[in-house]
Amino acid sequence: MIAIGLTLLGIALMLYAKRHPQSRDEDKVIDDEDELTLIFNKTIELVNAEKYYLNKNLKLSDLAQELASNERMVSRAINRFGSGNFNKFINAFRIEHSKELLIGGKFDHYTIEAIAEECGFSNKVSFYNAFKSETGMSPTQYRAVEQSK
Repeated sequence: MIAIGLTLLGIALMLYAKRHPQSRDEDKVIDDEDELTLIFNKTIELVNAEKYYLNKNLKLSDLAQELASNERMVSRAINRFGSGNFNKFINAFRIEHSKELLIGGKFDHYTIEAIAEECGFSNKVSFYNAFKSETGMSPTQYRAVEQSK
């Protein structure tokens, strides 16, 4: 009889816990969100300051190591606050840099392939695809439009 009572009490406690989560769980979510925000902000600062996006071989693990964090947290921060995954995040920096080179005048004699390489892309195809995805036009079209202004 006591065993049945304890079992029912245990079930009741489990149901109560599911319906009334403890505030510690909510605090953990808030702390996690704060940590992700901090990691994301540090990631942006690091990528900008050190121009990590120019490194063709940049990996998530490289950034995580520099941030003294782990890959999972850096990836979660980028996915949560960035414009997609790690590759899209880094490519956004590369595209912004390439826009400057395409219209800067100083690099007018550079081919599109040379600009792609200068900006950290490993090949012309990935540069064209990322650029078109980000801007809606090819690098050549972008250069022509901007230079005609």
